[in-house]
Amino acid sequence: MKIYYFASLKEALKIPSEEIILNADITVAQLRKKLVDKHGEYHFPDNILCAVNQEIANDDIVIDEADEVAFYPPVTGG
Repeated sequence: MKIYYFASLKEALKIPSEEIILNADITVAQLRKKLVDKHGEYHFPDNILCAVNQEIANDDIVIDEADEVAFYPPVTGG
């Protein structure tokens, strides 16, 4: 599965994307935990947003190898 990172998350991790091999379908929450274990909790706080196939996804969404997943920090404006 290809995972994309955007904005300050991409800068902090120093990679725009990475490949993750899954043994089975998992939820966004399970993927987030794998990424926390790999990169550290600091990079994946609770407010990091996830999109699956270019749609905002909550932690209960089930994803598989064919899905496109992206993580990005929330956008603020003023």
